[in-house]
Amino acid sequence: MEFVISGGKAAPSTDEITTPQAAKVRRIANFLPRPELLRDAVIEHNQDDNTTSIRFETAAGPIRILLPVAEGFEFHIIHDSDTGPRILGTFRGASLSVRAVAFRISEFLRTRGLK
Repeated sequence: MEFVISGGKAAPSTDEITTPQAAKVRRIANFLPRPELLRDAVIEHNQDDNTTSIRFETAAGPIRILLPVAEGFEFHIIHDSDTGPRILGTFRGASLSVRAVAFRISEFLRTRGLK
């Protein structure tokens, strides 16, 4: 499922978002190695912040994997708690294949007991 956030409002995506980040996040989501991750993944296109992320609902609350805004930057794993967003971890992935990025996301969530 995909959502677009614009003007502070979230709405299901009815139009295909065609940015390079959107294409990459869809490919990453398709390679998530565990069925429960693929089933629970929600892609968010935040047009207000010009970001794209994959969100997972966990026992600890929502976790977002924020794609890098440009080459050479890092993926950020963010916990959206009641007190605000908190970065749980980062990893460089510009040179990694989408399959390797999906595996890293899966392992990060699994090893911390989040998914």
